[in-house]
Amino acid sequence: RNLALFGYFTGGKRLPQPYSGNILSAAFSSGWFWYIPLSPELTSVGAVVRRDMAQKVQGDPEKALLALIDECPLVKEYLADAERVTTGQYGQLRVRKDYSYQATAYWRPGMVLIGDAACFVDPVFSSGVHLATYSALLAARSVNSVLAGTVDEETAFKEFEARYRREYSVFYEFLVSFYDMNADENSYFWKAKKVTGGSGEEFESFIELVGGVASGETALAGERTTATGLRARSAEFSEAVDRISTGQDATMALFRSEVVRNAMREGGQVQNQAMLG
Repeated sequence: RNLALFGYFTGGKRLPQPYSGNILSAAFSSGWFWYIPLSPELTSVGAVVRRDMAQKVQGDPEKALLALIDECPLVKEYLADAERVTTGQYGQLRVRKDYSYQATAYWRPGMVLIGDAACFVDPVFSSGVHLATYSALLAARSVNSVLAGTVDEETAFKEFEARYRREYSVFYEFLVSFYDMNADENSYFWKAKKVTGGSGEEFESFIELVGGVASGETALAGERTTATGLRARSAEFSEAVDRISTGQDATMALFRSEVVRNAMREGGQVQNQAMLG
């Protein structure tokens, strides 16, 4: 259970092209920030703090948000030349509570729950869109199977629920460890590999988890193709991580790695499939 304090800014800094429209997440001692470009000028900026630090978002919300920004050097840098929107629909600072949950059942005869209707988890890795589109694809496959007479309704939707609960639990279990402020970054990578059951490098498991492609969904992608692709990309990915550790190209080396590009592209494709049908 966490608390979020957020508002909107104009004139904020952007990531280098071609990633200027991407979401930025930044961890700091009290929690983490989201930094979401909504347009070339407008940015949503929010601080999520742990429940035991709730006092940091109490009192004057303006002062509280500025104090939290001061705690996070990266977000402070990105907002150095920005101004907070104080009028109109984006002019109010807001506080929201996060309660991760999941329904006791995801379906019953004639009805199925997808997206947030079935479950919700802290959006630190923007997992909500992935879970919504992924569950929609699974539900559509189950519906089509039932209508085609391939399997009965109970069999189809029990499989749907098992797969969707597994995908949700991967994010939830990882996020529990993410909020363990005593863990270092290598512990996060190890945890990502553990919860996904990945066979590749630990950091590769982390990228695939947050990119929404760690489910091993062989019904939507061939098992042999997936395994072959992972083996072929692991050497390139390891080289990218090594370049970061030696200070070469910083994080841009990761964006040039095929496994990261594919994770971002596949996530976008799933979202487009859901929107366009």
